[in-house]
Amino acid sequence: MNLRKAAEGRDCKLRLPGICNRDSSTVVLCHIKRGWCGSVKPPDIVAVWGCSACHDVIDRRNTTHGWSEAEVDAMILTALCEQLVTYTQERILKW
Repeated sequence: MNLRKAAEGRDCKLRLPGICNRDSSTVVLCHIKRGWCGSVKPPDIVAVWGCSACHDVIDRRNTTHGWSEAEVDAMILTALCEQLVTYTQERILKW
């Protein structure tokens, strides 16, 4: 299954308060680069569906949101857990 393709037209899983544009037409697979070296992208399983505005926060293009890095990481972890449940419920990924 192409996880990047599966993100198209979906709802944002990040839903960052005051940031999320809730526009499913901007949703892409946002890779979580925490702990990853340099410019290397992690595998697609280490990613969540996110709108363009939330994507800017997790890729650190928007740093004016007022949250600490730990707070952003906690929101990303919540979204990743929800993402994995969705993958299994929709049989996008199987255990």
